Amino acid sequence: MINTKFEAYKIERELRRSGRGFEFYRNGVNEFGEPDSDSQIELGGLNGIYHEQNSNVQTVSGDTTITRTKKIPMILCLYSSWQELGLKPGDFTFVNSKKLYVSGCVNVQEWGIVGDISLEHEDDWSKD
Repeated sequence: MINTKFEAYKIERELRRSGRGFEFYRNGVNEFGEPDSDSQIELGGLNGIYHEQNSNVQTVSGDTTITRTKKIPMILCLYSSWQELGLKPGDFTFVNSKKLYVSGCVNVQEWGIVGDISLEHEDDWSKD
């Protein structure tokens, strides 16, 4: 049997030790209810640990296939933190002055303790 209170304590302790603050924003809407990129609404902040996963992207062109590795940025945080913010796909944050958009949030192990926020940025096919 899993002691979920102890698991939550371990995550909270690690976030206090190694985590950093992230502020999230959402684009406002104009008078017609359409997204307006000129106005931003601050949703609030949470404490999390930034990490990346690797993914392979393949492009097929005629007889050749080009495969490259793409980084998937993520933020590990408490489940309750992203629940309180009400994050939706399209919300964004800044990491090292790069604008990253929320693409999804996962309840890790379905325990309701740890959340993992998947982020994405516009892919410009650069090598960095």
